Amino acid sequence: MKKIKVLLVDDHQIIRDGVKTMLIDEDDIDFVGYAANGFNALEMIKQNVPDIVISDISMPDMTGIELTSKIMELNLNIHVLILSMYTTDDYIFNAIKAGAKGILPKQDTNKEMLLEAIRLIYSGEEYYAPSVSKNLMKSYLSSVKKGNISDNAKKYSLTQREKEILKLYVEGFSNHEVAEKLNISIRTVETHKNNIMQKFDFKSTVEMVKFALKNNIVSL
Repeated sequence: MKKIKVLLVDDHQIIRDGVKTMLIDEDDIDFVGYAANGFNALEMIKQNVPDIVISDISMPDMTGIELTSKIMELNLNIHVLILSMYTTDDYIFNAIKAGAKGILPKQDTNKEMLLEAIRLIYSGEEYYAPSVSKNLMKSYLSSVKKGNISDNAKKYSLTQREKEILKLYVEGFSNHEVAEKLNISIRTVETHKNNIMQKFDFKSTVEMVKFALKNNIVSL
């Protein structure tokens, strides 16, 4: 079985030790090490090419958001999971824009959540802690009340099945859960999702959900 290679980037020793303890004995995870700053992390990434990089946001030399952007530029199919105390809207949006595939707040995250996030992100999905998802939903539901239907929303139309699938994503369901609810295969779900994302040129699930809410494409 191929193990998930994980690298941790955090400038606090207590966090590095804690996360290492959570991951070191997992059969499907290979904890390749940790770095205390972004510059060291980039060197380790080039040497080890991990599957997942878990990164703090606030670090002395380079923020986790800046590190995420640099990792994306390497084009090595590395997924970034942000683990930080800073989960306000600005930090969340900037992290997602930089390419992060998941966000967990340090203060609310336990071992079970961390492992779930790592495994889902490795499988190609995104993972946002419930508190993070709630903040995102509130922010964009608020923008719906103020915004108008955009030209993009008018330009493209969705099939009934695509609308059903998009609505479930807006409600926070994963690929597996969407497949179960609609009694279709995960491959079919992913095909419809890809079609939706190509129509609107979305880069992430969060961008897709945000756009759907802002433009009243689906009703909750």
